[in-house]
Amino acid sequence: MRRAVTVVVSAIAAYAVYERRSQLSQVGNMLSHVELEWLLLAAWAEMASMVVFARLQRWLLRAGGVRVGLVTMVEITLAGNALSTSLPGGPAWSATWIFEQLRRRRANSVLAGWVILVAGALSSFAIFVMLAIGAWVAGSRGPVAQLRWLVLALAAIPVVISAGYIAARNAPRLRRVLIGAWKAVSSKVPPAGFVGHLVHTAIEKLGLVRPGVVGWVEVFALATANWLFDGVCLVACSEALDVPVPWRGILVVYGLTQVAASLPVTPGGIGVVEASMTALLVAYGTRPTSALAVVLLYRIVSFWAFVPIGWLVWLVLELSVRRGARLQPHPWAEHDHGSARTGLRKAIGPERVLPPSPCYGCSERAGLRADEQAPRDTSGPSYTGTHA
Repeated sequence: MRRAVTVVVSAIAAYAVYERRSQLSQVGNMLSHVELEWLLLAAWAEMASMVVFARLQRWLLRAGGVRVGLVTMVEITLAGNALSTSLPGGPAWSATWIFEQLRRRRANSVLAGWVILVAGALSSFAIFVMLAIGAWVAGSRGPVAQLRWLVLALAAIPVVISAGYIAARNAPRLRRVLIGAWKAVSSKVPPAGFVGHLVHTAIEKLGLVRPGVVGWVEVFALATANWLFDGVCLVACSEALDVPVPWRGILVVYGLTQVAASLPVTPGGIGVVEASMTALLVAYGTRPTSALAVVLLYRIVSFWAFVPIGWLVWLVLELSVRRGARLQPHPWAEHDHGSARTGLRKAIGPERVLPPSPCYGCSERAGLRADEQAPRDTSGPSYTGTHA
């Protein structure tokens, strides 16, 4: 199905290019008169977007007790972006590769998976919030004028779920009522049980590391800044071509385009992004030729310029692995004092994550059985569950 859709979309795009060949010559003329200052700003904004997303993942790793340098995290982000946007099924390849890179940098499998999951969830939530705000700013103009309440409701779903989770966690009676109600619904509607299992699994993974309210606000701000810098790149491309920016509708244009780009139709959303963004800019008053020129310049800066850089970084990182780089243990597992600790690690396996305090090797309880747990260090990151 995906291949058939890709072929159809590619054929439609080729036909559209052929039909508008005269318009494309005008676009080429516009692209030959780009203002360099705005073009440099667009490139800077796109790079800033990559750096902010790298900082987001780095922050999540630090919340789990693993420190990775910002330059290293930016390299992983650039390479992961290249994998995601230029391969069929790119997001799956990218997530798998980033997972392995985080594992090589002292993150255990649980933490690496948690970082990828939370970073993706926060980014999705942020783009829906931006789209909801943009729909209300645009008012009665544009394609989402009649869907403002729907967009707002979609953006509010994570907030409602989070509030319900916090309330149920702090109120045992309410938790029992909700669980009982959900079991009753699941017994009558089988698909609800499957959905409930997915939600329960996601909530458990999201709760592995608890940065606190201030921490969640900070990482959400980073996720939003990632999209905003990319949006600044689009605005700078418009200014570089001296095309008026549809300010009231720019968040809708950008947000809907990113939602369309997330559909796994073509690698990197090729054809989908260009068509949807051009149509949305025209809907908000931009001339078709100018809109197409802006979109092509934006894609050159944000997509085509960074994919080769990302693949080059990927090659460098892979060559460093082939030269003998090894998986590094999680810092808690690295806390080793004496043979007793080594023996304990052999008993429980190398992937087990142990709290740093008390140190088994420095304690009289060095002979503790592998199935016993140490008291938690409440001063460090708050982990729940077993980490194997």
